[in-house]
Amino acid sequence: MTNKAWLRSDQQLAPGTEIFRSDRRFLLWAYTVSHGQLLLRSVGRPDLAGKPETTIDLLFKPATVLKIRDDYRCLAIRCATAAETEIIKAENTSVTFSRDDHVFLLESQGETDHIVAMAAGWHEDVLSPTSPGFFNTFYPDMPVWPSKPLSGADGGFNIASAQELVEALRADDQELIRRERYRYVYVVMTRVSRAHEPDITGAGVFLTRADAEDAQATITPRVADCWIEELPIGI
Repeated sequence: MTNKAWLRSDQQLAPGTEIFRSDRRFLLWAYTVSHGQLLLRSVGRPDLAGKPETTIDLLFKPATVLKIRDDYRCLAIRCATAAETEIIKAENTSVTFSRDDHVFLLESQGETDHIVAMAAGWHEDVLSPTSPGFFNTFYPDMPVWPSKPLSGADGGFNIASAQELVEALRADDQELIRRERYRYVYVVMTRVSRAHEPDITGAGVFLTRADAEDAQATITPRVADCWIEELPIGI
């Protein structure tokens, strides 16, 4: 069952209000420099008996101050009171806070962390094996498989090695598994002039740009246009 919310207004985030509570385990999953996005995730395992089927993604953005851990076992999130907000702001005098910033307190196992961000939300559902997350989906104006949990610039920690790609290619192609990592491949595209309209198609996929450029040099004289597209492959 889908359960989701996105909170950013003063009415939704009144001081002292508890906005989220779960007895599940949450891990620090992703952070992007773009828009200061921070993602915590409780991983669902619908393939294992006795484990939660759903995945829960918790997103904070744009986050300006972080005091967090990489692992929470049981988690409650509430909006800081006015007094708590003043204490946290006083501890971060070098930060210029926006009037739209909210202080979120993360309480777990008797300890309290905090995140300062303009908004927070969550999405709980069964996550498909090829979906990286609920907050980065396929957009028609950017028709590329979303290979990361969050859009934007990050550290690239989930880019797979060449060896991982080789092992994935050798695996049983009927096996349905989570695709948490990716690696870019190079697709040589062509456009061939037809009687009625141009015909665009992929001519080949290569593991290195050098190989793709070599193939492009061979194909280019024989077609109306030839170019290389860099696309992610799920591993």
